[in-house]
Amino acid sequence: MQTRTIELDGHDVTYQVRHTGRRTIGLRIDADGLTITLPRRTPAIEADRVARDRAGWILPRLEKWSARARPDFTGMGGQTIGYLGRELEVVVEPHGRARTLISVHDDHLLVKTDERLDPSLRDATVLRAVKRWRADTALADYTPRIAHYAGALGLPAPQVKVRAQESRWGSCSSDGVIRMNTRLIAFPEDEIAYVCAHEACHLIEMNHSPRFYALLDRIMPDHKARRRSMRERTPPGHTF
Repeated sequence: MQTRTIELDGHDVTYQVRHTGRRTIGLRIDADGLTITLPRRTPAIEADRVARDRAGWILPRLEKWSARARPDFTGMGGQTIGYLGRELEVVVEPHGRARTLISVHDDHLLVKTDERLDPSLRDATVLRAVKRWRADTALADYTPRIAHYAGALGLPAPQVKVRAQESRWGSCSSDGVIRMNTRLIAFPEDEIAYVCAHEACHLIEMNHSPRFYALLDRIMPDHKARRRSMRERTPPGHTF
């Protein structure tokens, strides 16, 4: 991925350029900013032309996302995170064990840390623990969903891996491994399910051909509405 900066109608816009095996050019704007996707052999400078041509579409949407920007989660108690469409306050409590423990409650995420921990290290400890919890929770949530949609397509359950990604909610490699974004766990379940169904269809069709969408129509008839809702949504809580 390459970072570029261009002036659009008097505004300096920094954006990411990604190259993929797809034949079409794509634009995406989300909490991470603008990403332009190019076919693999297309020079990165071509993205500047695309950005200029689409400036009238890009600038209002970047402004909208900027207005909704949220501060980063640092591990401090009282901050919030997103979980299945809800906003949970992070409550940090000391306890007499060395291991950090995390539990989900109706309106908060309880993080218990070693009472002997130096206060200067507590926030960093909480941040690492919450990231681990998010990865474990995401894997446990996505795996059966993807297995369900793979089964609906007559396929065995694929291997699922998770990590925090900047721009993609999910991807499917040619070896049949589906990689999902841990940050997706902040979204409502219907929208998580959409991404899982989408990636399951890529086990058969690696591109976005009419056959791909026919598969998606079959296993999730309302996928367009879910996708639209997801694109318009800012997940709750601080970013991390």
